[in-house]
Amino acid sequence: MEKFLHTEKELVKKLKEGDSFAFEVLFYKYRNKVKGFAIKLVPAQIDPEEIVQEVFVKLWLKKEAVDPEKDFQSYLFSIAKHLVLDHLKSAVNRKLYFVGEHFQQDVLADEGNENTFVEHAEEKLEQLIKEIPERRREIFLLSRFEGLSYKQIAERLNISENTVDSQIRNALNFLRKEFRKMVILGFLFFFQ
Repeated sequence: MEKFLHTEKELVKKLKEGDSFAFEVLFYKYRNKVKGFAIKLVPAQIDPEEIVQEVFVKLWLKKEAVDPEKDFQSYLFSIAKHLVLDHLKSAVNRKLYFVGEHFQQDVLADEGNENTFVEHAEEKLEQLIKEIPERRREIFLLSRFEGLSYKQIAERLNISENTVDSQIRNALNFLRKEFRKMVILGFLFFFQ
């Protein structure tokens, strides 16, 4: 049986050496704190238990990098913060699926309890769409909101299908880039 480890520093040293008992002690000591941290930061759609599991899996996989001389809780929460950001980026990417055929279902008809952060996604997207240059925005809206094909748009506006394609690609690239920035900066500001 493992000798009782008195200090967290001793536990972290043992963890660094690959001691599974030390890992288990640290897991039970910090799992609820990590879960509480995750609950405050992630939308309702993300299971905080999933964050907890990922944090401790990552801790185990990177145990050699742990510095027993530094604050362990800060290190653990740093892992958690990065994982939460990864989950939020992933959620943003899922929200950005609106550019495909399922805009109404993915953004407007999203069911469940949304937190304030996620509720503002639609508003931010609408703001960004207004920033697209007028002709490009017209082509984008004909495609995504009126459901016209590239050929139909080309005929209606008397332009080539290649022009329609490039304008829609440019609009999508702009929206993806700017929406990610808005959401991530908004997240960082909201949770400072």
